[in-house]
Amino acid sequence: MDSSTLLQTLLVSVGYRLPILIALGVAWVMLLDTPRGKVRAVALWAVAILLLAGIGAGVLNVLPLLFIAAGKFDALGGLNTLLSVLNFILSLVQATGFVLLAWALVQALRRPLAPANT
Repeated sequence: MDSSTLLQTLLVSVGYRLPILIALGVAWVMLLDTPRGKVRAVALWAVAILLLAGIGAGVLNVLPLLFIAAGKFDALGGLNTLLSVLNFILSLVQATGFVLLAWALVQALRRPLAPANT
């Protein structure tokens, strides 16, 4: 695998995750503009967990390509099992992030609205 093909494959792999990472970045910025409190802290943690899990999944998808580019074909067999376990762990981490985000949303929606100034 030449460097041009490897670079193209890496860019495509990153490109698939880019919209989600951008959306999580926008969510992070939006949360920074909200009043401080327990709900905000939990929501920030949830978005941070989801961002880290997204980046981790991207790294895990690129790892086999790097082994192929380096010519370490015998290491790929053992890497498959390790990647399966790590992808499962990342799925659990993402599930935790989504539950935290849902909890923060429910808590924010249950709060009474401030009286409108009309």
